[in-house]
Amino acid sequence: MFTSPFNKGGGNIGDYLQIKLPMIFKTQNTEETIDLGKRIGSVLTKGTVIGFFGDLGSGKTTMIKGFAQGLGVKELVKSPSFVVVTEYQGRFPVYHIDLYRISKPSELLEIGFEQYLYGDGVCLIEWAERAGKLLPENGVKVQIEIIDKDQRKITIANLKQPI
Repeated sequence: MFTSPFNKGGGNIGDYLQIKLPMIFKTQNTEETIDLGKRIGSVLTKGTVIGFFGDLGSGKTTMIKGFAQGLGVKELVKSPSFVVVTEYQGRFPVYHIDLYRISKPSELLEIGFEQYLYGDGVCLIEWAERAGKLLPENGVKVQIEIIDKDQRKITIANLKQPI
């Protein structure tokens, strides 16, 4: 129970503090990375934008497979590297956006990038750093770091839903 001068009756400290510290996870293999994504995907709501950051081969697409499963997508999710956007249907639309082949953020305006960001679904964006200032500041950020061949360190910031 937390008591403050603003609430004489007390309450949970989480009710008063809106600070969301980054969460850090270590996964030992592909299955754990997918399972973590599935757990997070299951609590996401419409309008959530998630940017994935990490080196080539770090596991961004692997984790997105889990997010999509948690969002109820039944189709096989694969890297959309040769197309910028792949749409899936789950509990609501899921937009898997891969910016690997984008060289400057202005190219995104040509494909209607902002319509996906502010649409009625969830955006899962690989190589999110390439969106520049078009990426919403309050979006969820997932940083994936390679520890070794199978292990990953995954840092998640700005996630508002408990997992």
